Amino acid sequence: MADNTTDSGPTIRELAEQAGILFGSGSVKASESTTDDRPADYFTDPRYGATLSEQFNSLSPENEFKWNMVQPEEGVFDFAGLDHLVAFAQEHDMEVKAHSGISRSFNPDYLVAKTDPAEFRAAVVEHFETIMQRYSGKMDRWDIVTEMFTTFGGEGLEHNLFYERMGPDYVAETLRIAHAADPTAKLFINENMVEFYPAKRQELYDLVAGMVADGVPLDGVALQMHETYVGPTPGVLTDIINDYRALGLEVTIAELDVHTYDPISQAQIYGDVVAEALAAGATDISVWGFTDKHLYTWLPGAKPTMFDEEFNPKPAYVAVRDALKSYIHNGSAPSAAVLSSTAGWANGLRDGNYNIEMNLWHGTPGSYYRLYENDVLVDGQRLDAVDVTSQTASTGFSGKANGTYTYRAELINSEGVTHTSSVTVTVTDAAPAQPVVSTDNWDRDGNFIATANLWWGTNATSYAFFLDGVEVGAGELSAATPNAQNASLTLEGVARGTHTLTVTFTNTNGSTSSEPVVVTVD
Repeated sequence: MADNTTDSGPTIRELAEQAGILFGSGSVKASESTTDDRPADYFTDPRYGATLSEQFNSLSPENEFKWNMVQPEEGVFDFAGLDHLVAFAQEHDMEVKAHSGISRSFNPDYLVAKTDPAEFRAAVVEHFETIMQRYSGKMDRWDIVTEMFTTFGGEGLEHNLFYERMGPDYVAETLRIAHAADPTAKLFINENMVEFYPAKRQELYDLVAGMVADGVPLDGVALQMHETYVGPTPGVLTDIINDYRALGLEVTIAELDVHTYDPISQAQIYGDVVAEALAAGATDISVWGFTDKHLYTWLPGAKPTMFDEEFNPKPAYVAVRDALKSYIHNGSAPSAAVLSSTAGWANGLRDGNYNIEMNLWHGTPGSYYRLYENDVLVDGQRLDAVDVTSQTASTGFSGKANGTYTYRAELINSEGVTHTSSVTVTVTDAAPAQPVVSTDNWDRDGNFIATANLWWGTNATSYAFFLDGVEVGAGELSAATPNAQNASLTLEGVARGTHTLTVTFTNTNGSTSSEPVVVTVD
């Protein structure tokens, strides 16, 4: 990783402008009001404005657009903070994002008191007409509705104030109201945590797809991306962006921050998210605040931004800058890489445990690597594409069931996408190899040790002995394919007669039983 000073290379803003994208900071506050329980005007520290304009080419307010901040009393609007932000952006050639129109919170008492649906809707119309007409042509994007679903998803739309007053179609209705207020405005909805909760991700997609089908005025989806401890599974962000782009919509990352206690893992998550977003075609990325002087976190003691309290860059800043550098560094699309598999190489087995490896021996590198299994995206990795001519990447697979798996991959940079060769892996030995059972019952007295041996092959994680089809003992095994495994069981007082003894070895992909052994007790 590069050093952690901004003067050792181009700024994030310079790199973003080379890439032709917006890279901004949200959670910017110019208002003197503290009714949002946040400090007043951040620009009172001159370092704040200087860093903001140097590092970013867009900004969005923290809370000034929210209802009880912009219209604290009915019919009384407070535009001072917003006007300051717009003026600052114009002075420094930055875009402004309007965040956010309506949400579950920041709703004043006078609005909550309106229980008549017609009266409530009229208030919404007046609110959006007043604000959007004032700032028409001055906002790059409007987040009209924010956080529509329950926190973890799976329960549908949250029954917030707007749902209760306007009904279950309130999202579409509010977008129509906003569009009528300013037909030139670019309208978005904004949601959190969809990268982590599949049910919520599906709920949001279904809502958006339905509105698109119904002709509701909607230009895009803003993903908040507040990460805690770990980042999203590689590939999830790519799939989300692809899904909405297929509907003809834009996707922006609107509020990226990373809440951890470890600056190294924080940097890794920042860099990975930005690299994957760029590779997926995102052209608008914003962090949620940039300095820990004005941080907000639900993780006590975490410092989630890219600059510390004294406006010094942290490793997270370097990771983001490096992801941008890698993306734009090369003037042509990546060269063709080669895929290979270790299946069957290390031990002669096709047991479902193997690596898929990518090698670019020479040529133009990529800034991001995507791997597909049977045409489903299964991995993504950020790559260093600065001043290198060869690259490698490896993805491990374990416990794959018997079957055929075809892998292909892509290398991406700002100039294009290049497809690798493909490789096919056939798994035939996923379940354990066949064990052999024996006994030391030479004296036929009914007291003996049963022993099971798997001499070579796919290992098991558990075993069970059966006497005459009835389980008589079981236990766990440590798998280290293809090494030998064994298990034993002491049996006492077995009745006279002829008995059949077997053992079954099991792993996550199945069970394999031994041939039976006859045990005679006199």
